[in-house]
Amino acid sequence: MDKRKSKTALDAAADKLREMVLAREPGAYIGREEALIAELGFARATVRQAARLVEREGFLTVRRGNSGGYFASRPDSSTIESIVSMYLSMMDVPPEDITVIATALWVEAMRKAARAPHDLIVERTSDLVERTRAVSDDAGFNEVRELERETQDVVFGLADSAYIKLIFDINVAFSRRTYQGPAADDVSPEHRRFVQSWRNARLMEFGALFQGDPELAVIASQYSRKVWARRIRARFQMKEVQEELD
Repeated sequence: MDKRKSKTALDAAADKLREMVLAREPGAYIGREEALIAELGFARATVRQAARLVEREGFLTVRRGNSGGYFASRPDSSTIESIVSMYLSMMDVPPEDITVIATALWVEAMRKAARAPHDLIVERTSDLVERTRAVSDDAGFNEVRELERETQDVVFGLADSAYIKLIFDINVAFSRRTYQGPAADDVSPEHRRFVQSWRNARLMEFGALFQGDPELAVIASQYSRKVWARRIRARFQMKEVQEELD
């Protein structure tokens, strides 16, 4: 019974604290612990727990020292990505489900990006096109992944959809957590074929953007995501085999 009361008090204190924070501008001074206890109306231990919870959520910043205290904050995208990806891991969400959602989001982003002004598309992607063409068949996975991330940022910028990008990035964060520590197989024939397929698929996507063809962008992006997802799964499976051998 006491445990249930404590949990309810913590939830109520955290809710009131979030309301206080959201009523102020980011960076605004809220007060020191004594002031917080008086305003929230809860015991010191409950207020401290609530403050830690809201701080982890990114809504509160705690500064120590004579000029310290509690300050209003706002969670950034990296905080949200980290929290949600951890939650997905706790739920034992199948990685395959994440792949399906990420693909759907990427396809929609490409569709919207293809409708951007042609001059803007050329301005933002020309360098990426040349760098993609220059990727050798012997390129390492990390090199390809870095160029993949840069391209994603540009495409989401062209699509002008912060929401789609946020949800996609949450999926990426979860994938990194799930597939962390991939096997070092960058010299295998399978990896070379992946690089070739990835490069061709990405150039198809750029071609669709240059033509301003949303439907072609959908087809190209579906193929691109299939190539990428297949390689990620293969590396994860190899990692599992190596761990079993160890």
